[in-house]
Amino acid sequence: MSTTASLIERAFERLLQRPGFISRPDQKQLSLLLGDLMANRANGAFEAPTGLGKSLAALVPAIAHSMVTGQRVVIATYTNVLAEQYWRTDLPLALSLFEDEERPLPKTAMLMGRSRYACLIAADEHAPETVDILRTGAKLGIESEFRQLVHRSASTTSALWSKIISPPVCPARLCPAYDDCFYYRARRDAEQAGVVITNHSVVIQDALMARSSTEDQGLLGKFDFLVLDEAHDFPQAAMNGLEFELSKSKLSALAAVASRMESSLLPLAQKCGDGADWTRFYTAFKDRIERCERELVGYGLTLGRPGIMTASPNEILEHPHVKSFRTSDDNSGAKAIAVEVSEACDQFVTGAENRLAAWKDAEPDRARGLTESVRNYGVYLREYGFGCHRLFDPDGVAVSYVGRQANDTLLRQDVIDLAEPLKELIWDRVPYACLSATLALDGNFDFFRRVTGAEPQFEEVLPSPFDHAIQTAIYLPKAGLITDPTVARREGDEAGYYRKLANVLTEIIVAMDGRTLALFHSRKEMEGVASLMKLPPHLSLLMQGKFGAASAGERFKAEPSSSLFALRSFWTGFDAPGETLSCVALVRIPFEVPIDPPQVARLAYLQTQDRDAFREHTLPNAKMMMRQGAGRLIRRAGDHGIVALLDPRLRTKNYGEEFLANFPDGVRTFDDIFDAMAHVGLENSKLL
Repeated sequence: MSTTASLIERAFERLLQRPGFISRPDQKQLSLLLGDLMANRANGAFEAPTGLGKSLAALVPAIAHSMVTGQRVVIATYTNVLAEQYWRTDLPLALSLFEDEERPLPKTAMLMGRSRYACLIAADEHAPETVDILRTGAKLGIESEFRQLVHRSASTTSALWSKIISPPVCPARLCPAYDDCFYYRARRDAEQAGVVITNHSVVIQDALMARSSTEDQGLLGKFDFLVLDEAHDFPQAAMNGLEFELSKSKLSALAAVASRMESSLLPLAQKCGDGADWTRFYTAFKDRIERCERELVGYGLTLGRPGIMTASPNEILEHPHVKSFRTSDDNSGAKAIAVEVSEACDQFVTGAENRLAAWKDAEPDRARGLTESVRNYGVYLREYGFGCHRLFDPDGVAVSYVGRQANDTLLRQDVIDLAEPLKELIWDRVPYACLSATLALDGNFDFFRRVTGAEPQFEEVLPSPFDHAIQTAIYLPKAGLITDPTVARREGDEAGYYRKLANVLTEIIVAMDGRTLALFHSRKEMEGVASLMKLPPHLSLLMQGKFGAASAGERFKAEPSSSLFALRSFWTGFDAPGETLSCVALVRIPFEVPIDPPQVARLAYLQTQDRDAFREHTLPNAKMMMRQGAGRLIRRAGDHGIVALLDPRLRTKNYGEEFLANFPDGVRTFDDIFDAMAHVGLENSKLL
């Protein structure tokens, strides 16, 4: 009888017979480790370096385990782009490795968040010219597919898509397009599939829905094992999923949901002779929400200083640094708006439910059919109202604050310690494996455990398939070439600091004949240095923001003599293999500057717990980001190049050696760019 392990072994034997594939013992080892975890319902955390092939290593045991046991495995990665890569590229290959087995292959499915799918009703109402395109050409009905099918300019396509995305809540089975609905079809497929591909955000939504469900079932249905790929990004996805926001844009969306609820009940109300009353009731709610929108705008205009309103536990509010970030008023205006929205939502839903119950006797069949629709809308409205209530009564370790975004005033609540929420939502619910190319720090998983609350029973750092001692060199400029950025800021000489950075970056880019990705931690610094660069005409300089992230990245990959100045989104996930990227310059250690309320509150919380905020949060986060940034360099076996570390504090501060120790073993450090180039086989600005 075949076991999960034997199926994995045979799958990798078949892979080696395919043209172009070579033996990767550690890829197979990771696959077998994951298979063991699935078979024994155990938990694990693994660092699987770039080039090891962790996508296939995760898919093979998931398929094998589902074939043997019939159990369901969910594989989630950070972004929709990576999830689609799993679905379109990696999954077909993995499935093909089992085609000769006697056991049937498991069903597979991919599920994204609701807003990633087109709504056929919305398309028919707002962009009817897209309906036939979607019905005949779309298999999944997701945004990337729509962009391929609609042959129009990017801006026109974006405008069309914004009109047809699935709403946050809908009539579900009562919708006339329910049977053809892309989103609900994907959910039905996911609930029945043995292997499901999704993203971190959906995993969080699924857990939140399951927690509030009497049947402990969420978006994905009950599953037996969870694989979190790109697990180093999971905390950010969790924070995003657990946040709450009261803003003009959110209130407009709330009103739109109530409008759909009103429209669905109006025919029944009219049939029962209560059409005018129901319309007046809805209009009163809409007017109430619109008044709250205006009051929120007015509150923002009169508020002297945005900042922290409240936090939990109370010790955070008493911290001196938090006190300096408190709002300048007593928050009574913000509280009044939140209470008004909360009460309006509850009263509107209660009124709708009472009316539906009264109409049930007159039109029992129609009323029965509307019950689910009203329940869907009601849950959404009540949950939003409850979120408004919790703004000033936060649960766990959280902070509520007021801020501004463009012309919108935001009342927000963020969770600032994820360990307990994730323990309840994820880790105690189902066995799991966490994977990432940068999951360990200082050779262990302590930081990941501390931040997420995960308690993996098995941990392993797998070796890199690359020979970094030969393929990579570190360039750390000699002392004095670049000013300490902290000193420059304290002495008011940022202009001098920018000038020295520009001189060193110019030397690097000329020596490398372009081919350089310079990663900055602040836009001000990036733009200041860029304005001082003096490069030969043939060495073009691209900058994120000037060209847009996507177009700048594509231009950089297409033009080997170009260089790119970029920010946070390029520190992780950007892939430019080959000669186009031969140098990654990490301009400054990306220490978090606590200027946003969640950052301030988080550091204060650690200090109230007698914990070293710098050692437990600021320093390890910077180490992780440096590892991720440096990881943009070597993406394939044939890549080689330089990691330029341009922060002089790496030489002068005690923590400098800790950063260097987190780069791959055997990598040599040079203080001359040309010596570094010669070490990795780069000479005279050309690849050998």
